[in-house]
Amino acid sequence: MTAPPLDRKAALLAMLAEIELDLDYDAIDTSGFEPDLQGWGDQDPIFDYVIRHFHPVVILELGSWKGASAIRMAELLRDYNIPGLVLCIDTWLGSNESLWRVAENRRMLRLRNGYPDMFGQFVRNIQHSGHQQRIRHLPMTTGCAAGLLAAYNIVPDAIYIDAGHDEAEVAADIAGFWSLLKPGGIMFGDDYTTQWPGTVRAVNRFVADQGLKLMGTEVKWLVRKPEA
Repeated sequence: MTAPPLDRKAALLAMLAEIELDLDYDAIDTSGFEPDLQGWGDQDPIFDYVIRHFHPVVILELGSWKGASAIRMAELLRDYNIPGLVLCIDTWLGSNESLWRVAENRRMLRLRNGYPDMFGQFVRNIQHSGHQQRIRHLPMTTGCAAGLLAAYNIVPDAIYIDAGHDEAEVAADIAGFWSLLKPGGIMFGDDYTTQWPGTVRAVNRFVADQGLKLMGTEVKWLVRKPEA
């Protein structure tokens, strides 16, 4: 039997404390950063749909960039009076090659001494949003995070996938995190569009293999894990 939602949230917070990631965001020095909530699709109605209908308490976000989608989910948790937590899983190093090849995109990485400085921007945005108690971070690859969360028996209610966009990356993220998701939980993601055909192929193959019903909006996809 899956533990009650608040127990599962407590387990996640305990894990973060044990691995020394129970940080006070307000104590992190983000001088030199101004709020910048540039993102992609954070106002899509799918976020309201998931949180309003399914009341997730433990949400995993794979790929967080500057935190716009995480902040949107935190706002909805507040608005619907849900005591939930969004765990942002990202390396903050850039999730696809276009962020490095295209000069305009590369500037968004805030390279300093040859290394991206995106995490500081993420934290500054969390500070600005006022959702320091609703958002936490896990700074690692999605593959590493899946193994870590499994080792600590973390069971999320919802998982939002927006990290890598190649077919193999998306397929690995879906497969790696599906086993963690609670029965009846929601997995959804971004970039289900012709611009990212690898994402479309990975999602379609998984849905077909599992016999799931695919839902979504114009560019977002969503499936629900069977109860049994």
